Amino acid sequence: MKYSLSSVAARITRLAGIDTYDEADTRLSRLLIKGSAGTFALKVISTGFAFVISLLLARLLGAKGYGIYAYVMVWVNLLAVPSALGLDRLLVREVAVCQTQSAWGLMKGLLRRANQTVLVVSLGLALLAALIAWNLVGSSNSQMLFSFWTALIMLPLVSLSSVRQAALRGLNRVVIGQLPEMFLQPMVFISLIIASYFVFGKFIEKSLTAPWAVGMNVLATGVALIIGTILLHRNLPQTVKETSPVYKSSIWARSALHMILIACLQVINARADIAILGAMKKAEVVGIYAVAAKGAELITFILFAINIVIAPTIASLYAAGDMKKLQRVITQSARIILLFSLPIGIGLIIFSHWFLLLFGKDFIQGETALIILSIAQLFSASMGSVGLPLVMTGYEYITVMIAGSGAVLNIFLNIILIPEWGAEGAAIATSSSIIIRNILSAIWVYKRLGIHSTALGRISLRRN
Repeated sequence: MKYSLSSVAARITRLAGIDTYDEADTRLSRLLIKGSAGTFALKVISTGFAFVISLLLARLLGAKGYGIYAYVMVWVNLLAVPSALGLDRLLVREVAVCQTQSAWGLMKGLLRRANQTVLVVSLGLALLAALIAWNLVGSSNSQMLFSFWTALIMLPLVSLSSVRQAALRGLNRVVIGQLPEMFLQPMVFISLIIASYFVFGKFIEKSLTAPWAVGMNVLATGVALIIGTILLHRNLPQTVKETSPVYKSSIWARSALHMILIACLQVINARADIAILGAMKKAEVVGIYAVAAKGAELITFILFAINIVIAPTIASLYAAGDMKKLQRVITQSARIILLFSLPIGIGLIIFSHWFLLLFGKDFIQGETALIILSIAQLFSASMGSVGLPLVMTGYEYITVMIAGSGAVLNIFLNIILIPEWGAEGAAIATSSSIIIRNILSAIWVYKRLGIHSTALGRISLRRN
């Protein structure tokens, strides 16, 4: 039996307990479902690629080599956040506004200034980080140092890619904007890993090393950036290409300040466990925990897909003062998130041993950490897109306070618990921070917006 997009959307909304109220609501639901479905599909593919990459690298590099790889990649991800200066998040909102208002010169000026600024800052941070690494590590651990230096080449590539992707999202090209990073980059990376296996293992009889693995990731990221830049150029309105740029640098700088603080704190909350674990424990422990953490992140991929699609919708509905429809959108998204996240989370908890066994016997030691992290991510899924409404409605400062408090708690608990309990301690610390941040965000969303952000929604949501 064949199904149209509208019939599939209707089935999903009925499963989530959602009703539509008028033609505008129906169009909005279809738009959200369509965008979410495309992002969801890409996320599934990307997650599958990430799983294959982790599996291949874990087996080819071993626990120690994979630990080094995971550790340096965490630092690149951390540095990529300040490199973007919050401009990637600002672009999603401002490009959409410029398109609505036909402010083509302003859009061109924003894109040009964002790319210039991000390039300069990312190159400066990469150079500074390379010098610091040399002073701290020196020649005592050459493999770690070379891996880190190689990974720093990726920093400007990743930062510029985030700007390009944000611009396409602002232009409502959500799926196209994610194709290079979520499909092309991992596909190229996997191809390079497989090719290197035959070159190293069959012809020169050497094992694959962490610096080589990082280098292949850099090459794949460069390919994705080139293709992504071409896609952006093709999707920009012709009037943007032909008009002269207009700049509002001071206004953009002020708006981006809270965005970068939020982004930095979110990355700290997401990666503090591995960073602190790597500083206190052996590389093998980091590799085992990194696999467990990656497994628990499978629960969040529908949350990721929904957030990307509904962000501009939340901003526009709030600006229009349509709080009833805003409540419905948030409730719809929260129910769909929980509907798809629940079976994934339960499956990871029940089959944690067999899941980790796929990566090798050494990784079974991360079973307890995987269960703890999965429980926390399930709780996060039940709360819906709880932090997004605050950012999209101008209450970024509240999100900064919540993320900052969570980061302090996360770091403190990791420092206290890791020496005694290792990977399990890191999982407890990270999970505690996730739960507390979600609860605080839900409280503030209700206090400032009168919106119930969880899957339960507002009791009086349906029409009388």
